[in-house]
Amino acid sequence: MIRTLLLIVVMGLGPTVLAQADESVDLDALYRQIDDAISQSPTYVAERERKIADWRNRLNKEKNVEKSVQMAEELFRLYQPYKNDSALYYAEVCIALADSLRRPDLAGRFRSMLAYQLSDADMLTESIEELRVIDKSTLDSVGLVNYYHAWMHVHGELGSKTQRNAVRLNYYAQQDAYRDSVLMVADEGSEEWLHLKVDILCARQLYQDALELSGQWLQKVTDGTHESAYAAFYRSMIYDRLKNHDQTCYWLGKSALDDIRCAVMNQASLLFLAERLANDGDISRAYRYAEFAKACNLTFCPRLRAYQVNSVVNVIEKNNQANQARSSRILINASIVIALLIIALLLILYRLNRKKDGR
Repeated sequence: MIRTLLLIVVMGLGPTVLAQADESVDLDALYRQIDDAISQSPTYVAERERKIADWRNRLNKEKNVEKSVQMAEELFRLYQPYKNDSALYYAEVCIALADSLRRPDLAGRFRSMLAYQLSDADMLTESIEELRVIDKSTLDSVGLVNYYHAWMHVHGELGSKTQRNAVRLNYYAQQDAYRDSVLMVADEGSEEWLHLKVDILCARQLYQDALELSGQWLQKVTDGTHESAYAAFYRSMIYDRLKNHDQTCYWLGKSALDDIRCAVMNQASLLFLAERLANDGDISRAYRYAEFAKACNLTFCPRLRAYQVNSVVNVIEKNNQANQARSSRILINASIVIALLIIALLLILYRLNRKKDGR
């Protein structure tokens, strides 16, 4: 009984202790960096477009089909977080080239990548159709990681969208099964392995282990890349579980900053940060971040996804509430000023009348 009580106390205090033990952060300095990055966004976009144009020109000139596959895949990866329709196009180019080489292993891997991209853009039916075409037996270990990862993602999306509890639980159970499959075939320490292990550790409330693994992940990635933004986002989720406000905002901001500098249009971190800023009362900055993130996401895909709509709406509502409160204060202040002016005018008229009567 005593051991059980001690365990409950430790589990309850653990997040607080961990949250207090980490380093302090300068959020204002980070927000200034984000503001500067947003102002320079056209420069970052131009650099990504330059890289895309270079690879596209090389692909158009290439005669060797095997080299063309590699170039088309590079174009897919450049477009993957940038413009969804173009990413889908180059995934299909990769599939066609792999088919021409009679490489079902490559075609299956690229089709899995296409399915994940479709799922990430809420095209769930199309994603499932692509996955059902794949012959799993032809895939190598890399292809299997992509295949299971795409199935895991689409089941998670399906579970999040249904209102039927039994159906939701079934989808999430299948998501868990595919997560286990990914972990069985993914290389330990790979991006896919790391983010799933962090998810599992957080679900088990092993936050210290999750932070340690997150730290290892951050050491593996190059700072200022989309990969580092992804790792930072997952670290923010750990701190969110720990109820550590400043660290959550810091790592969301770090993730957003890296993605802005990489001209990533599939923005999540900046939207979540905007929501937190709105809740903190920093409405002006929250609104700027939400509007920028919304514009980015509409560039990636012409239709906002559900979580994006919710985040934007929440910030807009906070902004409207702030505007209404400001208007009310202005109206009250104006009423007071007008009342004082009327009183002053009445006093002046009263004194003038007194002087007339005295004469």
